Order: sequence, then C-alpha cells, then structure tokens
Amino acid sequence: MKTTKRSLLASGLAVLVCIAMLAGTTFAWFTDSVVNKGNKIQSGSLSIDAYAYDLDKDGTGGFTIEGVNGGKPFTFEEEGQDLKKDPNPMLNETLWEPGKSSAKLLKVQNNGTLAAKIKLEFVLTDGGLQDALWFDFIQVKDGQVTGQFTKRPMSELATIAQNLELPVLAGQNVQFILVYGMNEEAGNEYQDKSFSADIAILATQYTEEEDGFGSDQYDKDATYATPVSTGEQFVGMADQGGEIKLTDNVNIENASEVVFSKDTTIDMNGYTLDINGSIKSAVGTTLTVKGNGVLNGALYADRKFNNGSNLVIEAGDDFTVNSPGDYAVYGGLGSSVTIHGGTYINSKKGNSVIQMLGNSLEIKDATINVAVDTVLNGAGISSNASENYLENVTVNGKYSIAVDFVNEYGKAVIRGGSFITDKKVDDGGFKPNPTIRYKGSLDISGADITRIGHGILYSRSNPVPTEAENLTCTGCTFHVVEGSVGYNDIDYRK
Repeated sequence: MKTTKRSLLASGLAVLVCIAMLAGTTFAWFTDSVVNKGNKIQSGSLSIDAYAYDLDKDGTGGFTIEGVNGGKPFTFEEEGQDLKKDPNPMLNETLWEPGKSSAKLLKVQNNGTLAAKIKLEFVLTDGGLQDALWFDFIQVKDGQVTGQFTKRPMSELATIAQNLELPVLAGQNVQFILVYGMNEEAGNEYQDKSFSADIAILATQYTEEEDGFGSDQYDKDATYATPVSTGEQFVGMADQGGEIKLTDNVNIENASEVVFSKDTTIDMNGYTLDINGSIKSAVGTTLTVKGNGVLNGALYADRKFNNGSNLVIEAGDDFTVNSPGDYAVYGGLGSSVTIHGGTYINSKKGNSVIQMLGNSLEIKDATINVAVDTVLNGAGISSNASENYLENVTVNGKYSIAVDFVNEYGKAVIRGGSFITDKKVDDGGFKPNPTIRYKGSLDISGADITRIGHGILYSRSNPVPTEAENLTCTGCTFHVVEGSVGYNDIDYRK
C-alpha cells in the first residue's frame, strides 16, 4: 500500500513537472504547404498592319491571272507602302484611258497575339467616271493566286468588299490582289472625269482561341468598328450606334449636340473631335469613349425625368476633354459615370469640370483642371451621387473647391490622389474655398491635400454639426499655403 502511494505520488509529480515544462509554450503540429506564386491573367492584343505594293517589272512574285495582262505574269515591288504610317493614297492614277488596267498587291499582317478577321470598307465618290471602270479581288495563298478573275463594275466595289471577310491568325498574313481598269468601249463622255475611294481595313477578333471550357465561340459576335472621318459621318452614326473609330480629325459644325440612341463606343484613335456642345448617351444606353485624342466639347450621360444612361471613359495615356462653354463631363439624374484616365478641363465661369447628379461616380487615374476664369463658383468635381469612388485622381482647383460631395446621404471614398485649392480672392472679403467638402460620409486615405482654406470641411447644415461627422481620414498629408490664417486641416465650420 505504501508502495502504491509512493508510485501515485511520483506519477503526480511527473505530470506537474511536464505541465511546468509546457507552460508558456505552444504545441507544434506536423504541417505541409504548397505555394504557387506569380499567377496572372494577361490580355492578348489585336494589332494589324497593312501594306500596298505597286507593279514593278523587276519585282518579285510572278502572278498569273487568266484574263488580266494578256495572261502574262506580272510582279510587284519588294518594299510596299506602310498604310499605317504613310498617309498618301495607295491609288493615284492619272491620264487614265479606255483599255488601261493596273493592279495592287495588298498584304494585311496580324502582329498581335489574338486571331483576327479582316474586311475592307470603301467609301466611293463618283466624279462621272465610275461607270467606265471595273475591278476584282484575287486572293493569294502560298505565293499563288486562287479563284477565277471576274470583271465587276466599279459601282459594286463597296458591296463586294463588305462581304469579303478573311481570317488572319496571330503572326500570319493574308494577301490579295486588287485588279482594276477602264472598259475598252468607254466613250468620249468619260473624258476629264474622276473617281475616288477611301479605303479602310477593319479588324476584329476571330473564333480561334479557346476559353477555359474549350469553347472558341465567345468571339463569334465580335463586330467591326465603323471608320469615321467627317462630321457628317459622325452625326449619321447617332441612330446606328455600334463601334466608331475616328480615322481623321472630325469637326461637327451643324449640330450643338449628338445623342446616340443605341449603345456606342467611340475610339478616338489619336484624333481630335470638335463640337460646339456635347456628345450624349440617350436614356437607357451606354456611351463608351476610349483611346487617345482630344475632345473639344463635353460628354453627357443624358436623362429623362429620373431615368438616366451610362457614360464610360477608358482613356489612353494622352486623352483630353476640353470644354470651353460647359461641363467637361455631366451625369444627369439616374445616370452612372465611370472615368478611367484622361485630363478634363472647363473654363466657363460657375460650372464644375465634372458635374454629377446621378447614382454613381467612379474616377480613377485622371486629372481635373479648373480654369482660373471660374474663380469661386466652380468645382473640379461636384457630385450629388449616392456612391462615389476616387482613386489616384489629381484635381487642380485653384480658387475653387477641388471636390464637393453635396449629397447629405451620399457615400464617398477617396484613395490616394492630390487635391489642390491654393488661391483666394484678395478683395471683397470672400473667404477661401475648402479643398474638399462633404455632407454625407467620407472615407479618405493616402491623399495629398493642399489648402488655403479648410482642407476637409464637413458642411451639413441641419442639424448644425458640432464636429466633422462620418469622416474616416488616414494617412493624408496636408500642405498649407502661405496666407492661410484661421483655417484647419479638418473642420465643420464654414
């Protein structure tokens, strides 16, 4: 019995010692892990180049087309005209006469990473010679012509080209010969006449690549952009919608507004669009503006009663909206405005550069410049939207409020960016404007705020606030302009 007691006592002491040894430590379980880094999704690119080659008796090729050139082979020059870089017309025939013919070799190269399909679009201008001319397209595959030559009236050029659609896989090219001439029987009535054509080579995605479920049909409904080079053509697209691609600077002279009644995408393509007024999305539609270029005018998300539309700006690295007489961007009641990139300027006194009355406003990576002429009455961004999101936005307010959130029940989030109101009127007893003003709730972080009045002002009037309410401000830097006296980084008093 004594032995048993001693054994139990020893066991108890051993347990206590073990507990003491484990005190302050954690249990270590056997573990394992598999780490897979660097995952990404990268978009492909759609990029084509086009070249035109003149006939050259000393050139290469040796193409024979029955019914053309007496059945004898003809050759083309080795170095063609780069149609993307060289603005000169690829066809420039003079002293044309009955029986004369010629040809051009056209090559379209797919330098992107996505499969494409291409087609030609011709805009014809007949100066009285069209009915005396003929043409045909002959495709070239593996260095040889395919198909048969058919002499077609030049009046059918646009229609035939529109129905000619060819796939071009990534890294490959497609070639075809445009043969054209003047009918031998053309009479004297065709002397001193002319014919001209604008040619556009259009490309869109082709059903080649498969998605993660093995389908290659997600591109089957891809559409071509319509090339537009005049104000008349641009206005004519208002009821058609679709994708528009500027191919020249466009000046709209006879309309103060263009309202797109269907979903529309405008590719600025590096050109300038001038309108003494605004480009609008109709109620219930989406207007998307993308690429580089300059819009001298305004962009509107239009509304009727409380029903709005959508405006989306996907700007390139060099895109500017310069509005001399109105808001640069305007969202009506019920609308949604999304701005990614670009520079926005307005110089009319009393107007904001971006004016939002609708439901939601999102701005990323954009610059908003308030002209000095607006003095105290304008704003860089004025929004009554219930949802607002700004990320990496720069607003140069000068005398005006940089950002003004005026909805007492609205929510605003600001991430990063630079907001500047650094000027005040020296005469007249006017108080300087705050840099950022809000009435609902504001969550702001990482922003650079330059102020001559209050930096952030809570401006709700009823009930009268006793502090800056509904504000989360973290990691912001305030810069005080010389001459600012009696104002704070954050305040609730006007």
